[in-house]
Amino acid sequence: MRTWLLAATCLSLAACGSEPVEEEMTEEAMPSQWPGLPADKAAQIAAIGPVIDPPASIAVVQGMVEAPPYDDVTITSDVAYGEDTAQRLDIYTENAADETTARPVLVFVHGGGFVGGSKAGDGFYPQNVTAFAARNGMVGVNMEYRFAPVAQWPAGRDDLAAVVQWVRDNIADYGGDPDQVVLFGHSAGASHVADYVQHADLHGPEFSSVKGALLLSPYYTATEGEDHVYYGSDTAAHTADAAVTRLGAVQVPLMLAYAEHDPEQFTSFAKAVEAQLCTEGASGNCPTMLLLKGHNHITEGATIGSTDQSLSGPFMEWVRGL
Repeated sequence: MRTWLLAATCLSLAACGSEPVEEEMTEEAMPSQWPGLPADKAAQIAAIGPVIDPPASIAVVQGMVEAPPYDDVTITSDVAYGEDTAQRLDIYTENAADETTARPVLVFVHGGGFVGGSKAGDGFYPQNVTAFAARNGMVGVNMEYRFAPVAQWPAGRDDLAAVVQWVRDNIADYGGDPDQVVLFGHSAGASHVADYVQHADLHGPEFSSVKGALLLSPYYTATEGEDHVYYGSDTAAHTADAAVTRLGAVQVPLMLAYAEHDPEQFTSFAKAVEAQLCTEGASGNCPTMLLLKGHNHITEGATIGSTDQSLSGPFMEWVRGL
């Protein structure tokens, strides 16, 4: 098991204004309960319901984390990892990080229904994810990728592989450890991460750097016979049953989180994974499952680094055990 030296005072962004105190944290020392959303915000999210409504949802959690630029984190922006103008990434490093020790790397893949989204997001999300990683003993990498319908399967998977290769080749220049990479994707980005880890026949030598992957509300269609904007007519690539089977064969640790107020297609996929891979008598790689109480599809990642540690706490505890 890798020992992680992280800033124990920086589990929320509000605690990171002063110089962090380094403390060795073991898996046994971490708490099992984490503070969640404030009750008033959970009530507002519940009133919005299980719909994908970014403006209304983002408004609820606006201000829980700060937006860039940051005083304590440097962002190196729009670094090319490929020839397409969409193949760009940002690197997040903590200014006070110990430069004598290589830090693990978190690669974040944003959502957007396979046809949109960006690493700039809503002004503070998903930047809060990679800033949180930088403040907690890692180097954050926030990537863009090519969109459907112009870019079809497996373009997203290929872009992620190219980013991992870029990390292997270059992240040491930013204080990162090229052999310690954790992937984190949300929504369509989670599907791209899942596609990357589960199609072993497409892995290159760069995959040896990947030590684990968090899938935050991935989605695969429930039925065959439907063309998909990204996967097209390849039903084996985009149907849930096939995806669950492939996830069970993944050779790296997985974490799968989803929101209490996620739309049905996301919750049903998560429950199918749990039922087929994690129940008594099941075989294969059972992900660490996490239900995010009070959250919906938009807010579940947008409070990482705030007083709400319902995702960041279990995630970092899981990371330390990789």
